[in-house]
Amino acid sequence: MRWGMNGSRGGNRWRWLCLGGWLVAFIQMWAQDTLHSPLPIPLQFSGNFGEIRTGHFHTGLDIRTGGVEGVPVLAAQSGQISRIKVSDRGYGLALYLDGQGLTTVYAHLSSFHPDIEAWLKAAQYAAESWAFDGSPSEDFRFEAGDTIAWSGNSGRSYGPHLHFEIRDQRTQWPINPLHWTFMGEGITLDDVPPEFRGVWVLPCDSSEVEGVRERFRWSPAYGESVKVAGPFRLGVEAFDKLDGAPFTHGPYGVDVYLEDSLIYRHRMDTLDFATNKDVSAHVDIAAWQDRRARVHRLHRLPGNRLDIYHLTGDMTPLEVMPDDTAQLGVTVLDLAGNMSQANVLLIGDSMRLDSTWGGEDMMDHRRRHRLTYGRMGIEIPAGALYADAAITLVDDSSGQFSVLSEARLTRTAFQLTVPAPEQWKGTGEPLVLCALDDKGDVDGTWVSDERGGMIGFKVKQFGTFEVRPDTTAPVLGEPMVESETLRIAVTDDLSGIDHWEGRCGNQWLRLAMEKGVLVHLLGDNILQPGNQIRVWAVDKAGNLGHRTFGWPLD
Repeated sequence: MRWGMNGSRGGNRWRWLCLGGWLVAFIQMWAQDTLHSPLPIPLQFSGNFGEIRTGHFHTGLDIRTGGVEGVPVLAAQSGQISRIKVSDRGYGLALYLDGQGLTTVYAHLSSFHPDIEAWLKAAQYAAESWAFDGSPSEDFRFEAGDTIAWSGNSGRSYGPHLHFEIRDQRTQWPINPLHWTFMGEGITLDDVPPEFRGVWVLPCDSSEVEGVRERFRWSPAYGESVKVAGPFRLGVEAFDKLDGAPFTHGPYGVDVYLEDSLIYRHRMDTLDFATNKDVSAHVDIAAWQDRRARVHRLHRLPGNRLDIYHLTGDMTPLEVMPDDTAQLGVTVLDLAGNMSQANVLLIGDSMRLDSTWGGEDMMDHRRRHRLTYGRMGIEIPAGALYADAAITLVDDSSGQFSVLSEARLTRTAFQLTVPAPEQWKGTGEPLVLCALDDKGDVDGTWVSDERGGMIGFKVKQFGTFEVRPDTTAPVLGEPMVESETLRIAVTDDLSGIDHWEGRCGNQWLRLAMEKGVLVHLLGDNILQPGNQIRVWAVDKAGNLGHRTFGWPLD
């Protein structure tokens, strides 16, 4: 039997020990303090810290609000507001509260404390911008337990809830909030151990698992052993739950032992926004995109910069020689100390299938690469790939272009150059690159400023693409009044809304974007009888749609 161990493990481990020593000291110092519950209701989570999300790890707790907006949001610590953010994306309406070395974050809000609302309204009208991201010029101080805002569903949120974070005030690194205890209604107890969905065996190159060259998901129901022939990798799919709660969460940590030797360990104690997108290197990206399976790789890709690892294997795959065996043990744990273990016997096997696989030309992830095929080309910067990868270009006569690789995603953008469709060359019309899913539906768009014969786009994913014109302006619906607000729905058929504006005469109108609806608060006291209102929206391709109407509405 042989398996790869981390040839540079000493350096990686020392790096983590330096980081981990600081982290442990920080948590031990601060987590002795009790924070106030951020909501006046029992805390039940629909998402926890470190969960795998599309393109990032979750950096806080998603706390349920009973399916409604407007629950008071309470300061978890005494301190002052250091940052206010207003956006139709991401965290939506968010507050950042600095205390004694910590920043607590409250996101997806519906409204702020009245004093903050008044200051923000004046700042927005002065800047003629609804979007805002900065520190308030006034000193907004609160004691722990004070109401600072009300919960909502703003930004990229798929239902009413509060997103709550704890960060180190100096570095702004988010820390797992479950290291703290909370005064108030408290948290649902956690006596439930994590559960396995499977230990994945990932064959390399021409290797086989149970006689086939495909990813194999082992579970205890399958048996006590798995036959492997040739080098392979490992992954684990597991989830955690809380008492009495129906939701599944990501595990806090994973340990892997091979023949009683610890070969892998990670813990979700803290994250760094600068490297958080490297979740795409931590997961088996094919399993995530194809099956929505959250499979943690049990090895570290060379381009993975995450600091969650205490110990990882290197790039050398594992291998069990024919007629030999190796005992694999995987432990998954939560932060409450509950754990589950899975043990599987790996049995070395001989190749059963044709082993004439000659391999593919692999691109060195450390180098810059240029590839051309037919009418298309790509340029990949050094370090854009997480690991060496084979890439295939396909120039389809139907007008579709494919950049195919098992890597699926890149860490930084690469240049994709394709020709404009013949009928649109020289017209000056805006052209959009569309990523297509397996059904041919649009799954993402990029706009280029170029209008010539060859067009370049900056993309971060592989797949199939098509260039389409975007000549249709956004559509603004009929205005309506509802709950002391003026509301106008706005839609766009391709590239998406980029920005919008409204005017009442010459007066700028504060318009929020809420899930595709422009909303103006009548309490701003801007609209007067006889006013003419003009509202327009511009998509990312530069097309402008508008609507003009009088006030009051007919």
